[in-house]
Amino acid sequence: MSFNLAFTKKRTILTLMLLLITLNTQGAGMNSLSDYQWKNRLILVQAADKNGGEIDTLRSARAAVDDRDIVWFVNTGADLVSNQDGVSSSLESEIKALLDQFRSDERVLLIGKDGGMKSREPSLDLDAIFRRIDRMPMRMREMRSD
Repeated sequence: MSFNLAFTKKRTILTLMLLLITLNTQGAGMNSLSDYQWKNRLILVQAADKNGGEIDTLRSARAAVDDRDIVWFVNTGADLVSNQDGVSSSLESEIKALLDQFRSDERVLLIGKDGGMKSREPSLDLDAIFRRIDRMPMRMREMRSD
């Protein structure tokens, strides 16, 4: 009887650990921009509205975005759209507050894996952003190791 109870407890703990790992790998549990540090580069966009084209542009570049470990967020004013499922309300509030801190001509922010601000641009130019990322030392190491 005690063997079965110990085995059941261990199995329950293992199941919970696997569940937590699965949730973390799918973006759940990301409640702050700092949770992305050393894992992802971030592109934050303040769009005029949903029809501004930024979301379509980012979605159409999925392979290049994924290759560079980019997570993007587009604030449309009414909504926060991302290539990540399940954006928490605290993360959404932090992103909107950060975007509000910048001038209206700095609508696109690039944040590096180190958490540092890498660029602030007036519009979304993915080719320029990709070139900037590809010149970063960390990205150059990533490309050499692939």
